Amino acid sequence: MTPKLVPFAILFTLLAGDALVGTVSIAAAESAGTAVGPVIDVPAPQFRDSDNGAHRGGQASRIELDDPGRNATMSAWYRLAYIDGGTRLQVFEHSSATTRGPQSDTVQSENLAWLLANQALGRDTSPKSSRLPRWARIRTGNQTGSSAGLIFTLAYIDLLTAGPLVGNLRIAGTGGVGGDGVVTPASGIDAKTAAAILTRSDVIFATSRPDLIGNVTVVESHHTRTPDAGVTVGEWLNVGGFEQAGRNAADHPGTIAVVVVHDLRQALAWLCGRTNSTVICAAAHRTATIPIGAP
Repeated sequence: MTPKLVPFAILFTLLAGDALVGTVSIAAAESAGTAVGPVIDVPAPQFRDSDNGAHRGGQASRIELDDPGRNATMSAWYRLAYIDGGTRLQVFEHSSATTRGPQSDTVQSENLAWLLANQALGRDTSPKSSRLPRWARIRTGNQTGSSAGLIFTLAYIDLLTAGPLVGNLRIAGTGGVGGDGVVTPASGIDAKTAAAILTRSDVIFATSRPDLIGNVTVVESHHTRTPDAGVTVGEWLNVGGFEQAGRNAADHPGTIAVVVVHDLRQALAWLCGRTNSTVICAAAHRTATIPIGAP
């Protein structure tokens, strides 16, 4: 399997050409304070819901914690959302505090992501130790849904380790996450991918191939959740193939990879190959040999 990568300039052209270049750069917005508002806000192509044909817009929001002092120690992670009836693509560097209650899908997704991150790192996962602390709450405003579970988990692994986990790389993604590490399918992939491209992310993790882009990294693996006898979880999920895909991507700086994943382990393996980070590779190799979360 050879991953297919596309330069940023080509991806912008695939969307709508120069009309998609925002008037405020992301770099400038990062140093402009904490005002909540889109740093890029442009017309969206004609994305439509596959069921009812309604228009959809897309948003990419940088992961930001309630405790602002801890944000500086993390890499740039972007959660993606589609907006039914929306006609814009927007990028947010800051978000307002969460207004949803503890039983909302979004908050429950954060709680599960925190537990999975601790498990992936081999940390204490007793009920008391694995409870999401107040300082680790992610600012999600009034958004709901569980499709940010994967990116929440990766961001929490970053938070629980020293320094920015992937350095200066920018990572966007969509997909919920289950207790066993499975990444659940997400809707609105085209609108979400279009918004993610505007963040100039180095990789976009998606749960299916977007129609928007023809060149997508698809690593063959089993989609069923029960490995054959004598086969490790990692072998069943072909995490070695994802790690190699990440290494191949590292040979093409200045490009963006759109990678289809079906499990947290696959995303970790790709990031291991892309960064050669001791911390990420340790988590990737550990989770590839043992189950994490509920069976």
